[in-house]
Amino acid sequence: MILLIVLFLAFLFYKETLLYYFISDDFLFFINNKRFFDLVKINPDSNHYSPVVYVSNYFLQQIFHSNPFFYHLFSLSIHLINICLVYWLTSLFIKDKVKSVIAGLIFAFFFASYEVVYWYGANNNLLLVTFYIVSLIFLIKFIQTKKVFYSLIFQTALVIAILTHEYAVSLIPVGLIYWFLFAKERSLIKLIKIFLFPSVIFLLITILKFFLVKISLLVRTPSLFKTTAFILRSFVYLFIPNPYLIDKIPNLFIPVIFLVILVFLFKFTKNKRTLFLLLWATITIFIYSLTSAPQARYFYLSFIPVIIYILSVLKIKKPITIFYLLFIFISGVIFLQNQKYYWRLSSQITKNVIRDVKKYYPSPQKDDVLYFINLPDSSNDSIWKAYVFRAGFKELLNNFININPKKIIYLTSYQPTVHTIEAPYVNADKLNSLVKQNNVVFVYDEELKSIRLLKN
Repeated sequence: MILLIVLFLAFLFYKETLLYYFISDDFLFFINNKRFFDLVKINPDSNHYSPVVYVSNYFLQQIFHSNPFFYHLFSLSIHLINICLVYWLTSLFIKDKVKSVIAGLIFAFFFASYEVVYWYGANNNLLLVTFYIVSLIFLIKFIQTKKVFYSLIFQTALVIAILTHEYAVSLIPVGLIYWFLFAKERSLIKLIKIFLFPSVIFLLITILKFFLVKISLLVRTPSLFKTTAFILRSFVYLFIPNPYLIDKIPNLFIPVIFLVILVFLFKFTKNKRTLFLLLWATITIFIYSLTSAPQARYFYLSFIPVIIYILSVLKIKKPITIFYLLFIFISGVIFLQNQKYYWRLSSQITKNVIRDVKKYYPSPQKDDVLYFINLPDSSNDSIWKAYVFRAGFKELLNNFININPKKIIYLTSYQPTVHTIEAPYVNADKLNSLVKQNNVVFVYDEELKSIRLLKN
C-alpha cells in the first residue's frame, strides 16, 4: 500500500512531462525501417548497439505514430516499474519494508532521474536498469534456491539488458562477485553454465562492432587523469547528491571530499552485503568514467547500490540519518522541479522551430542547401543540459516537416551563447554574402526562442 502511494506521488510529480515534445536525439528514432533486420543490425554511425530500444520504439511508432504523449508515457511507466524493482531488490538485501519503501521513494526523486524521464531519447538507460535489476534479482533468487528457472531468467534478462545498452556488461563482474560472496557451492561448471551465455553474446557483439563494422569500442579515448577525476566526482555526486552544492566546489577539493567519503565507507563496510553493494557501485562508476563524462542518465543505475548501501548501514531512527535522507530527497525534488523549466523550454523551442521552418520555407526543393545559424545545443548552460538540437536535426526536417535538402550546414555568427551548438564561425560579411546569393539562411533568435529567415 505504501509503495502504491510512492508510485502515485511520483506520477503526480512527473505527469507534466507527458506534455513535452520530442527533442534532440529523439528524432533519430523516427527513421522508416521497412525491414526488421534494419532494427537489429549494427549501425556504423552509432557508438551503441541497442536493438531492444529500436524494436520497442518501432512498435510505439506503429501504434502511436509521432504523438509525443505516448512516448513520454512509456518513459514514465518504465521509471515507475524501476521504482518497484528497486523496492524489491532492497527487500532482498534488507529485511525491512520501511527501508525498502524509503529506497524506492528516494530513487523515484533522485536528482539524475530528470534526464531519463524528461527525455525520451534516454530510454535506453531506463530499459537498461529494468532488465539489469530483473537479472540481478533472479541471480540472487537462484543462488538462494538453486532453481534452474531463476537461472534462465537471470541469463535472459542480462542478454536483453546488454542488447539495450552495452553498459549492462557491468552485471557480469557484479554477478560474479555476488556468486563468490554468497554462493554456498562454488562449482566452476555451474559458474560457467550461468555466465557463459551472456558473456558470449557480449563478446560476439564486441567482435562484430570492432572487426566487421569498424566501430570504436569507446565513445571517447580514455585518459588516466580524466577517468580518475570522473570517478572521484561521481562518488561525490552519488553520496552527496546535490548538484547545486557540488558544482560550486572547486575541482581541487573534490579529491578531499572523496577521501572523507572513503573514510566513512571503510568504517561502515563491515559485512559481505555492504561490500558487494560498494563494489557494484564502483564497477558501474568505473565503466561510465572510463568511456564518458559524468552524466545524469548514467548515475540512474549507479545510485541503486548506493542508496541500498546507505540504508543498510544507517539506522533510520537516528536524527543524523533522518537529516541525511531528507537532504537527499529534498535535493532531488528541488533539482528535478527546476529542471522541468528548461526541458519544457527545450520542448517549446523545438515546436517553434518546426512551425517557423514550415512558415518561412513552404516550398522545399531537394537541391537546396540550408544554412542554420546559432542553433542551440540546449536551453541552459549548465553541465546538466536540457538538450534541444544536440543531434537528430536532419531527421527532424526529413520526417517531421518532409524537408529533404541537398545539404544542411550549421554555422555560428554574431555572439552565440554558451549553449549554442559547436559549428564553424562565419563573420557578418560572409553571412550577408550567403544571403545575397539567395541561399536559404535561418538564424536562431534567442528572444523569439525560434528561427527567422534572413532575407536579401
